[in-house]
Amino acid sequence: MIAKHIDRFPLLKLDQVIDWQPIEQYLNRQRTRYLRDHRGRPAYPLLSMFKAVLLGQWHSLSDPELEHSLITRIDFNLFCRFDELSIPDYSTLCRYRNWLAQDNTLSELLELINRQLTEKGLKIEKASAAVIDATIIQTAGSKQRQAIEVDEEGQVRGQTTPSKDSDARWIKKNGLYKLGYKQHTRTDAEGYIEKLHITPANAHECKHLSPLLEGLPKGTTVYADKGYDSAENRQHLKEHQLLDGIMRKAHRKHPLSEAQTKRNRYLSKTRYVVEQSFGTLHRKFRYARTAYFGLSKVSAQSHLKAMCLNLLKAANRLSAPVVA
Repeated sequence: MIAKHIDRFPLLKLDQVIDWQPIEQYLNRQRTRYLRDHRGRPAYPLLSMFKAVLLGQWHSLSDPELEHSLITRIDFNLFCRFDELSIPDYSTLCRYRNWLAQDNTLSELLELINRQLTEKGLKIEKASAAVIDATIIQTAGSKQRQAIEVDEEGQVRGQTTPSKDSDARWIKKNGLYKLGYKQHTRTDAEGYIEKLHITPANAHECKHLSPLLEGLPKGTTVYADKGYDSAENRQHLKEHQLLDGIMRKAHRKHPLSEAQTKRNRYLSKTRYVVEQSFGTLHRKFRYARTAYFGLSKVSAQSHLKAMCLNLLKAANRLSAPVVA
């Protein structure tokens, strides 16, 4: 019966296309570490656990809500393939998600998922462009009432109310003060997220370009806004034989030339894909605010949300499967 309505379930549609075996093999190679961290034999298949955590982020569910959905929703169980008599409880799901947050596990899983999408023709294999940008994600503790001190330039100097999230920092954005993190992101020319890392919100983008460029083939054009404009970044591009698509920034007593202004206008038209991806993260996946405290857990959630975004984009490219 659910096959007639499969277009309503993007992940089930993708589940018929994606070969999960390489991802399962990767997770099983991590099994020794999982056993060391969670004494005893794992009661649930690690791939099923990963897919469950992914579903939780797709639907922005709390761990108890995810447990309930695994019990009550057919589409959840079809995707995860748990034994119907053996569903993990919310505390097990929470521990597994925190285990995934260790080391580079989730960044490697993001890369594996992207590789699958490429092999299935749902993502371009060798993009000629990389688009760089950053977005603010407010901390889960930012609903807490805060009293902050600002200097004469309006920058946050301190706060008199301790935050529940000690890793989060303040930033002034569009006239508003926000407490949280900054997600530095690289997408391809279609808006698929390829790499990201998280810093406190007050970190300047200019100093966080080079980690996003790792793995780019020579000759790739790197598009970025003027926040990334610096002599060091331009030199880094040159040394790694990457093409410079960074918008230029005007400086005091050194306004932009007419040619630089035209160049900026042209480059700005190519950057819409990353802004669209951020919009989807914020609206569809409700990721304007993180659900957790701490840099490590926020980084984990960002990587899981990035996987959701890429899988959604891929699902939208699939035609409805023929039902036998």
